[in-house]
Amino acid sequence: MKLIQKAVLKNGDKYLILLRSPKAPYFPLHWDLPGGTLEKNEDPLFGIIREVKEETALDIKPIEVVGVYEFDLKNAGTITHRFTLYSTETLSGELKISSEHIDQRWATKEEILQLPREPYFDLFLKKL
Repeated sequence: MKLIQKAVLKNGDKYLILLRSPKAPYFPLHWDLPGGTLEKNEDPLFGIIREVKEETALDIKPIEVVGVYEFDLKNAGTITHRFTLYSTETLSGELKISSEHIDQRWATKEEILQLPREPYFDLFLKKL
């Protein structure tokens, strides 16, 4: 199983979303939340802090788990991916996306629903 940590960063009624590169191995040119795969034996809270820093240059504090979703991704050799989403608080930093993404924006739930996005995202948005 592949463990993926994602951060929900909010500003009012808007969420920070990132557009995956056209070269991304999974879901290229799909909108996504900041985050990524845990390293071997990595603490999940450290992992989400590290991934958000790498992808956005922001320092965050994870608050609580707001969703856990599992998918078998066929183009990954049918490996189960577990997405754990955390509500977060932004502590510091100036938003600057990494080379893994080609765009960023703050978007409402309604705006996100109009965009191509990763499957786990739909399950999270249904809870809102």
